[in-house]
Amino acid sequence: MEYSKEPAFINRKDEFDFLEKWIQERPEHILFLYGPKSSGKTTLINRFIEASDKQKMEFRVLNLREIFISGYGDFIKAFFGINPKGEKKEVKVTTEYGVKLFRLKREILNGLENKTLDPFQVMKKELEKLNEKGKRPVLILDELQALEDIYLNGQRLLIKELFNFFVAMTKESHLCHILICGSDGYFMERIYNDSRLRKTSNFFKVDYLTKKNVMRWLDNLEKESNIRSYTLDETQKEETWNMFGGSMWEISNFLGDLILYPADGKIPNKAFLELIKKKKIQMRSHFAEYAGLSRNRQNLCFAMDNEIKNKDFFVLDDFGHLIDPENFADEFLLREELRGLVSNNFIAYDPVTAQYSTQGKSMEHGLRMYNEMRKTDKGNKEK
Repeated sequence: MEYSKEPAFINRKDEFDFLEKWIQERPEHILFLYGPKSSGKTTLINRFIEASDKQKMEFRVLNLREIFISGYGDFIKAFFGINPKGEKKEVKVTTEYGVKLFRLKREILNGLENKTLDPFQVMKKELEKLNEKGKRPVLILDELQALEDIYLNGQRLLIKELFNFFVAMTKESHLCHILICGSDGYFMERIYNDSRLRKTSNFFKVDYLTKKNVMRWLDNLEKESNIRSYTLDETQKEETWNMFGGSMWEISNFLGDLILYPADGKIPNKAFLELIKKKKIQMRSHFAEYAGLSRNRQNLCFAMDNEIKNKDFFVLDDFGHLIDPENFADEFLLREELRGLVSNNFIAYDPVTAQYSTQGKSMEHGLRMYNEMRKTDKGNKEK
């Protein structure tokens, strides 16, 4: 089926080269692919899999963003399914829902479900089988933090046991490549600061597109996004970059919105600017809703904006002045506030540099507009 707009994939040569080099080496470490939301991590992985040699490699992908897991049973259902070979026809229908990391014989799956078999030993055995067939297994898990706070048998923390298993399969046994992808900077920070995992892991950042690549995209809308109904003029391209920066999802979404407005193959500038204005107001409303009447949140918004104006990012040390009785009573409360902003995609956190930034250029606009609105309101009240 052909659509009026298709997702674009713009110049990820450096990222492709890195992944190609990684996958050709003997498995010796876990690879963490991280970066801000909407930077294109999942799309990059999918394209990389498409371009890889399926004769030599066996990719197993599990997107935990799409799966509800609240306990051991959900974990087993997410990771394991029935191998339809040799099963009755009606069983095959049930296995078509959701891709599993491992397909097993019914008796083995039953053993996992009733806890007479160890899931990690079963996974190891399956990986050994793939190696014996001359296949190079590649396990890819997206948004692994969904498994936090889940225990095995009420005692062993699942995610800790998984990482122990991943280290054993890469650094020790060299049985498979393991790639973990995510946008939760705090989750990645906990991994990065775990001394054992840091020594057995590699971190690679997938960032937003550069201006050069965004302009290449906007110059070739039909080729890159299958958009034939309009083209943008140079001013509109610049405005798009100024609004969204290199956020692929936001640009793609905006290009889809513009499909409603073409006139003779162009977008009327009035309609274009009105849509940009609506996007900015929407971003501003996010911060207005977040801060509400809370003085400490209002002051934090002002402090974040001030730092970003000066250096495009901020670190925890920049906010020492906010630790006081009127704002945040101690460092812990300030950290928790920032953690909430990261979790809700207001800001992004880089675990390698320990730097924060707004979650894309559009959120930076929203933050600035919110602070300007507050200044205006305050000035009017004083008058």
